[in-house]
Amino acid sequence: MKRPYLKAAIAAVGFVMAGSVGVMGDVLYQNTSTYLGYNLNTFPNGQEVGEQVWQNPLLPPEYLTNFSFEYASPNSDPWSVLVDVRLYANDSATLFNGYPIPGSLLYNSGWLALPNPTAGAQTIDFALSDLQFPAAGGSPLDSNLALPTTFTFTVTFSGLTEGQSVDMPVFDPPSAGTNYGDYWFDLSGNWELLTNSSGAQIAFGAEFQGQPSPTPEPTVLCLGAFGAAMLTVMARRRQRRG
Repeated sequence: MKRPYLKAAIAAVGFVMAGSVGVMGDVLYQNTSTYLGYNLNTFPNGQEVGEQVWQNPLLPPEYLTNFSFEYASPNSDPWSVLVDVRLYANDSATLFNGYPIPGSLLYNSGWLALPNPTAGAQTIDFALSDLQFPAAGGSPLDSNLALPTTFTFTVTFSGLTEGQSVDMPVFDPPSAGTNYGDYWFDLSGNWELLTNSSGAQIAFGAEFQGQPSPTPEPTVLCLGAFGAAMLTVMARRRQRRG
């Protein structure tokens, strides 16, 4: 069955990287080095969109210490936009085109104020304290579970008014770990895998760090072997190109 395609709204913009906090542990996944010159936009209020990633294969399963992701907006006036960030294990028994959809919820930030990217771009960082003590309505990471070999992080925006938008800058290739070049899109409670109809790579700018031993800080579940996972990545990319 051929994967459906969504003609993603892609915008080329000048991208200014905002400074991020220093690395607090091993780099599990990093895709913030090579900006491809375009963004995925625009997300309506309440739309959950996610990127599935694979951890650095040179590292054993580790425990998440902090992460960050990039976003951008053409708006320069003040706003009151909120963001909800989630991490999922791709362990659902429900498949989309043969691939497990995001399943077990590993972390929910709750609704947070999203800083207005007045310079055209911004990095939002989640430290250990954010992982352990999410905002109201969120759920913390489990300190007894290691980060899955593969997982999906998602963003949902709220509070956007007419004329406002939030974009996700597209980066590739990752300097640590890998991704599929597509993204998960929650359509009315049903997850779908989407790519750009032109074949353009869709991979959000994000970085995850961790450490090899359990600590009192929250962490997430370890799944699967990387070798088998890479076969899935290769097959999935071949299907996208077909």
